[in-house]
Amino acid sequence: MNARNFLYIRKFNSKKQKMVADDKMLTKKRLINAGVPTNSFLAKFTDYQEVREFDWGSLPSDFAIKPSHGYGGRGIFVVRKWDGKAGVIGKGAKVDILELERVIFGTLDGEHSLNNLPDAAFIEERIRPHTFFKKYSAKGVADIRLIVCNMVPVMAMLRLPTIYSDGKANLHLGALGVGIDIRTGITTSAVVHNQPVYYIPGTKIKVHGIRIPDWDKILEISVRAQQCSRLGFAGIDIVLDDKQGPLVLEVNARPGLGIQVANQASLRTRLERIGDLNVQTVTRGVELAKKLFADETLEDVSEQKSALLGVIEKIVIYGNENKKTVRAKVDTGAYRTSIDSDLVEELGLDPHSKTVHVRSGSGRQKRRTVKLKFKMKGKEINTVATYTPRGHLRFPVIIGRKDMEGFLVDPADIPEGVLVK
Repeated sequence: MNARNFLYIRKFNSKKQKMVADDKMLTKKRLINAGVPTNSFLAKFTDYQEVREFDWGSLPSDFAIKPSHGYGGRGIFVVRKWDGKAGVIGKGAKVDILELERVIFGTLDGEHSLNNLPDAAFIEERIRPHTFFKKYSAKGVADIRLIVCNMVPVMAMLRLPTIYSDGKANLHLGALGVGIDIRTGITTSAVVHNQPVYYIPGTKIKVHGIRIPDWDKILEISVRAQQCSRLGFAGIDIVLDDKQGPLVLEVNARPGLGIQVANQASLRTRLERIGDLNVQTVTRGVELAKKLFADETLEDVSEQKSALLGVIEKIVIYGNENKKTVRAKVDTGAYRTSIDSDLVEELGLDPHSKTVHVRSGSGRQKRRTVKLKFKMKGKEINTVATYTPRGHLRFPVIIGRKDMEGFLVDPADIPEGVLVK
């Protein structure tokens, strides 16, 4: 910690810029002015009169109240289902205007700031967690912490709320810290309370091998946020919103060192490699990060994002004159794709001369084949599929592993309410 303070924070971060970074309201204004993606700024309060005169009916249905100088997640108040007079918080507790005024008065009095000094409060748009994290975190908002120095992202960590942290992505409360390979955006190792773990607490999901969506964009945004903060050494916290994608949540002038425990790697060693470089552009900073800090165990993994398939996928089948969208079951236990014979007739698909022997639940069968062209996750696939009556089954198409080349399959990704047999 002392080495971090002396060698990097003191060298790269001026006192003035640290004070700006400590003020979340000023930081948000900088991000917005620089065009860095962040959630919308709705209102600010610096005295009691502004609170009393505020038009609460002007707010959207969901929003968050935050202290400008809060720390460790303290003082954040998320409101949902707001109708201008009342809403709900937490697990459904009711809240009204008087209660919100009381919360903001407490913030102005310094209830959540360091040293209990008088503070300001602001309201911002609520983050809607990306559906990607739904199966990894039962509640709360996961975020990604990146250490950026001299315009180069040097280390990254996914922070996942757990059953221990009560929905908060705070490592001190028991959130899961998961190291991320800078080059690919794939998770590697993880810790809870600085102790290694191999599964997400409360689940049977392994912590390694999760590919973070929009990884290149996340790296780019982290560098842009560090630039506009005017800090040379910064911790950038980014969240994935379900509609807006990556958004900067906070900029930290004194990021903690738990990130190196999660990555099982030395932060100082990485910083020494880039501290004196002359990096001119965001693109160059991201390129250097990928070249210098790639995880050796993931060297053979392509940087290009492989599409992630769930158990059930919507596909578009192309016929001779029309096309049709259907739900297909992704089945790694089947070698070849199979399609319902009624679909073959409906779309006028061309038969193939080849016949194949398949083994199914009803024993070995000899099946006819058809030339099939379909689109899955934006990729067009031309194949030879078997066809058989499937009207009695839940899905008219089975995608076999022969047609999954270039995809990753998540066997836990089953749409809610869907029974797969």
